[in-house]
Amino acid sequence: MNMRCSLCIFMLCGLGLLAAERFSPADVKILGDIDYGQTSATLECGETPKYCALVFNAMSGDRVEAQVKGDGKVLVSIADGGLMELARSTGTATVTLPSAGPDPMTFYVVFRDSEGKAGKFTVVLKKL
Repeated sequence: MNMRCSLCIFMLCGLGLLAAERFSPADVKILGDIDYGQTSATLECGETPKYCALVFNAMSGDRVEAQVKGDGKVLVSIADGGLMELARSTGTATVTLPSAGPDPMTFYVVFRDSEGKAGKFTVVLKKL
């Protein structure tokens, strides 16, 4: 691989890291918890705070899929226990959770309407 390609790959990886978001706890309303294989009840999320979330426990290396359905386009993220975003998408986010030891860890499914409007949502959490 030539130097120019290596530099491009390095810059793209860096941009990916810059795109990751750390959610402020003040901007996230925790609505409850969810386990693998569950579908949440209908959840109401207002315009403030900016995001709503469900908490789940998982093991390092688990491959996780979170699907969030709402009235319109939904932004969904999977975040670690410090609310650092690990994956982001519209509708469904998938990620392999980072390795951090043998004990279960806390993660979040963070979501909102793409236009920041209040709405009703359901969340499905799967271990792939």
